[in-house]
Amino acid sequence: MPDSDEAEPSGLVIRAARADEAAALTDLAMRSKAYWGYEADFLARCRAALEVKTAALSAQPRFVAERRGRRLGFYGFEPLPDGVGLDYLFVEPDCVGQGVGRALWRHALAVAARLGHPTLTVVADPNAAGFYRRMGAEPAGGQESELEPGRILPVFRAATTVALAAAGQSV
Repeated sequence: MPDSDEAEPSGLVIRAARADEAAALTDLAMRSKAYWGYEADFLARCRAALEVKTAALSAQPRFVAERRGRRLGFYGFEPLPDGVGLDYLFVEPDCVGQGVGRALWRHALAVAARLGHPTLTVVADPNAAGFYRRMGAEPAGGQESELEPGRILPVFRAATTVALAAAGQSV
């Protein structure tokens, strides 16, 4: 999701996702995907791909950003043959541009680095490409969509330790 370059949002807490949040996180992902103005039939096809499964919440790290108990966004990891990928990164539509996406991204870089992954790979929605570029991720090709043949999704990679150093954080 797009985001601004302003200071971290006040009162934002990023915590581990809980197994009982799977349905709520799926709904958040669908609202976030709809932000881009996609047609209802495309969103319906997306639902299965965006569904957050309870088992996935314990299999790979997943984190939720919240403020005063309200979920504002979340992300997760997926194992890749050459490291780790960002499985999700979604923000509530009314929170876009408020630093939630940036905070989740920075958190993801830090966690990936602590887990020993030198890079984080993202297969992004084409509408989110600008966000990942602003976050310092480098274009790394494209990947065909599983939902829509011929639709190419941009791929990005970010060096976790380099990105953290640029943000003034340590591993």
